[in-house]
Amino acid sequence: MGLREDKKDRTRMQLLEAGLDLIHKHGFEATTVADIAAAVSVSPRTLLRYFPTKEDVIVSWVQDGMTIIREELKERLKSEPPVVALLASARAMLAAFEEKSRFFLAIETAIRSNRSISARKEQMIAELIDEVARILASPDRPSPLSWVVAYTVSGTVFALIRATISSWVEGSARTSLPDIFDRAATVVHFETNVT
Repeated sequence: MGLREDKKDRTRMQLLEAGLDLIHKHGFEATTVADIAAAVSVSPRTLLRYFPTKEDVIVSWVQDGMTIIREELKERLKSEPPVVALLASARAMLAAFEEKSRFFLAIETAIRSNRSISARKEQMIAELIDEVARILASPDRPSPLSWVVAYTVSGTVFALIRATISSWVEGSARTSLPDIFDRAATVVHFETNVT
């Protein structure tokens, strides 16, 4: 990564963390674009280059989590069965969220309090479920799953993620996300060698 890209990435992360911190302290509605920009000593116009709307500050975190799942899954599928790879990818994403649990709790609280962000997140998840199913069923893979199995596995794992996050928020983040996920996953019997 060049110096310019590195600086852009640092600025984006500073804006994201400042935005999440302010949203955590004051709530989504009370936090303005100007507040977030001022916290990082940049202009509102600069912030809008990274996040076109205040909603995008929240949604970008969801996108980052989705990127973790995609990258982990593609890498793990090289050596692991599909179900094992997808479950491990979900755990990796939740572990990354756990590392920034204070921010993630603020994000989930903001999402729950705002219908348009909540709807946008649900749409993003629905699209990711389809994408993951296509990856698992891809004929380019050595042992692709059938579409119905791939879509069922993908939807089930994302239902476990949703239940995990909901339980975690309701419990005020007192239990780790991966631990809740592992507990939730025990109620579903996955065949790890399905095709």
